[in-house]
Amino acid sequence: MLTHRRPEERARLDALSRAFDPQTRRRLEAAEIAPDWSCLEIGAGTVAHWMAARCHRGSVTATDLDVALVREPVPANLAVLVHDVTEDAFPEGAFQLIHARAVLMHLPQRERIIQRMLPWLAPGGVLLVEDLVHFPRHGLPASSPLRRVIDAWWASLATSFGMDDTWGVRVAAAMRDTGYEHVRSEADLPAFHAGSPIAEFSRLTIQAVAPRLVSTGLLREADVHAGLEEIDDPGHLSFPIAVVATSGHRPAN
Repeated sequence: MLTHRRPEERARLDALSRAFDPQTRRRLEAAEIAPDWSCLEIGAGTVAHWMAARCHRGSVTATDLDVALVREPVPANLAVLVHDVTEDAFPEGAFQLIHARAVLMHLPQRERIIQRMLPWLAPGGVLLVEDLVHFPRHGLPASSPLRRVIDAWWASLATSFGMDDTWGVRVAAAMRDTGYEHVRSEADLPAFHAGSPIAEFSRLTIQAVAPRLVSTGLLREADVHAGLEEIDDPGHLSFPIAVVATSGHRPAN
């Protein structure tokens, strides 16, 4: 449903970047990302280009199963790699920083991936995982058409390939169980109102998954239409999606 080969997929991911990049950059700066670091970006999004600029004496590797949407031009210190994080490996101690946003929530092997990434970090290196969480829909009563559509969207993705909309709140426990140190979590709650990046991201996602929602009987076409209308309501304000960010360090010794 959300393949990179869809004509609309770049616009959908661009909206996600506008919604979440500022806070991601803030967190990476708080991790004291340095000009000579070697970094890994799992998901090959816009953050990779930002990291390449910050690590101008270092290097960044950006990976994905499909790298068709990686932005051009690619800086000289940014390597783009087709890579399956569930199976393919990196050398021991290769990176000072690993970042993954809205990736592990979609992968049933998510706990094992947290384990696999620990030795990829240099001693003292940091892993930052950011994932979306289906937040209690403040301002979205049960009668809200948009709430019904969002609930169906998350339910459909969960049953189609094992996406977990609660994974973000369990990342910290997974890191501690694996042996990461100094594990910390925080959450952002972007306001959902007409014209906001998170609203545009949601609109484009709903449009992408709507055929499946209707064909599987989760919604009627009229329900989808009513939900999209609510997104454009100038008076609408809600908080349906949270971002939970968790960082942890490989032990220095």
